[in-house]
Amino acid sequence: MNDLILQNLDVGKLNGVKFNPSVKILAAGAGQLLSASDAGKTIVFGAAAATLITLPEPELGMVFNFVSAITATGDHEIQALTNAEGFVGGVSIHSTTAGNSDNFSAAAAGTDDFITMSGSTKGGIAGSSLRIVAILDASAAKCWAVTGNLLGSGTLATPFAAS
Repeated sequence: MNDLILQNLDVGKLNGVKFNPSVKILAAGAGQLLSASDAGKTIVFGAAAATLITLPEPELGMVFNFVSAITATGDHEIQALTNAEGFVGGVSIHSTTAGNSDNFSAAAAGTDDFITMSGSTKGGIAGSSLRIVAILDASAAKCWAVTGNLLGSGTLATPFAAS
């Protein structure tokens, strides 16, 4: 009986409103926290103004896909929950200036716990994307692996930093 009900339910619409439960759109502002229930979602930077999002405590295998829907005019930042839960991996930044691109890696020791996209030299132009995967749980350093393709402008710089 429950299968029949589920077959007739359009999960993309509720009371005529279209939604996608696998997408979370961020508004501008600080103090935004992802939760374990957000794992697997595409997280969209939907405002140009400064936005700070904090990752949850890492659980092995959690995945977050970040996309910039609009060019940042203030810093779009992704922060690990604690200083001990840093990033490893790297990103490519492709400049809107022809023939200008560079690659940047997080500190191999996992001490970088911030990713900042500035809307220019550190990426964050609309279309920028990052994939962040928990490779260890919170009991170890180097918890999050990062890969991505960012779009930037000007003299490119690393988006990775320690707190």
